[in-house]
Amino acid sequence: MKNPYLILGIGQDATKSEIKKATLLAMKERKYSIKEIQTAASMLSHPSKRLAADFLFPGKMKSKRPKKISIKNEFKPMSLENISADSLCSLKK
Repeated sequence: MKNPYLILGIGQDATKSEIKKATLLAMKERKYSIKEIQTAASMLSHPSKRLAADFLFPGKMKSKRPKKISIKNEFKPMSLENISADSLCSLKK
């Protein structure tokens, strides 16, 4: 049994109308036999058969690689001369 999603060229979140359009398109392209296309379309049209197809042919996770976080070190050491009484009062609150 081949993956019906690959035969029709659709994702697992396809609606019934998208399945019908994909079936007609697959019949025009003729990459697969008509019997395979009909089997894939009927499998994805029935909810119980579609659930079985989802279990047998899990979709690939679409994830992007996380971007590297660049941390700019903007820490500037303070000298005691730069500290004012107002800044110390704000720390107490």
